[in-house]
Amino acid sequence: MKIIGICKFCGKTDKHISDVLNICRDCILRRDWEIVKPHILNVHKQVRALVDLPPEPPKAENKEIKLKCNFCINECALSENDLSYCGLRNIKKNQSGELPLPSKRKGYIHGYLDPIPTNCCNAWFCSGEYNTYSYAAFLYGCTFSCLFCQNSSHKQFQKRYLFDSETLANQIVKNEKITCICYFGGTPESQLPFSINLAEQILEKIEKKDNKRKFRVCWEWNGSGRQDLVEKCMRIAIKTGGNIKFDLKSFNEKLNLALCGISNSRTLENFKFLAENFFGTRGKEMPEMSGCTLMVPGYVNHEEVELIANYISDINPEIPYSLLVFHGDYQMKDLPITSRKQANKCLDAAKEYLVNCNLGNKFLLGFS
Repeated sequence: MKIIGICKFCGKTDKHISDVLNICRDCILRRDWEIVKPHILNVHKQVRALVDLPPEPPKAENKEIKLKCNFCINECALSENDLSYCGLRNIKKNQSGELPLPSKRKGYIHGYLDPIPTNCCNAWFCSGEYNTYSYAAFLYGCTFSCLFCQNSSHKQFQKRYLFDSETLANQIVKNEKITCICYFGGTPESQLPFSINLAEQILEKIEKKDNKRKFRVCWEWNGSGRQDLVEKCMRIAIKTGGNIKFDLKSFNEKLNLALCGISNSRTLENFKFLAENFFGTRGKEMPEMSGCTLMVPGYVNHEEVELIANYISDINPEIPYSLLVFHGDYQMKDLPITSRKQANKCLDAAKEYLVNCNLGNKFLLGFS
């Protein structure tokens, strides 16, 4: 286990300084950004090179643009030899002969049955039917590049994970014990048209077969999607009694860039847009949306949680908000589990602003 980490900018030593970032929270937020930014960009460049992903969203500058994708904040513009930031789109076929270009009809997905109640971050308020199943729809690709990623297998998509939406919809509809589908990943933003189309096909087939069958549709994402697609998802979630959960990684944009490689500006915009226009429209039924934050030791502390909670509260203090206990993963395996002290301080900070707060992954506190 790591004993100590060192910030290359201020020289501070602390076990809560990540070995891969080599910079403390204070220097990320308060030092001259023009000095700090190149270091952070280089960290993400090296980490992404390990899985053959581009260091930043390609813009095909001074090249002929062959393909544009505007599903998310990155808005990749690809030339002939470029690969999209999420890793799912390029121009040339790969060695298998398959063109990794998810569409409405085909998507890279791994699905499995998850007994309800599940370990979903919204399980603390979900109204799912016990003794049924959620279809856990793990979508490959991600619009962020989180150094602490809890599901880094999303970077390892292969041809065998490319599914046709109608075939998959038929399989799900056939099993009447499946009462919901939850899209996660990675993050669904890279494949939003596919997830929307799959959901619509499932609902249409259920309505023709058995209009009494309940079927909820939920999304868990980082919130970086194109607004009109995000709104379509919200309308489907509302119609079916589902929920959209935002992973609010941080509030400060600089911290989000350091931890996740991409700005959180679209995330906050989409959260506010959906909350102001759709939260509470179902009355007292299951909340239409929620927020969730992973308490990364040394970086996402009670100060960061207070900023997030205050932001949510200014929109609507009734929006559910969950804090998750961190455990080291992917490139941040050196960081310790969130301490009980940090978890309590963060929870107290959230409760100052919000009515419905929750602490998730509490079992991990016993190992901190």
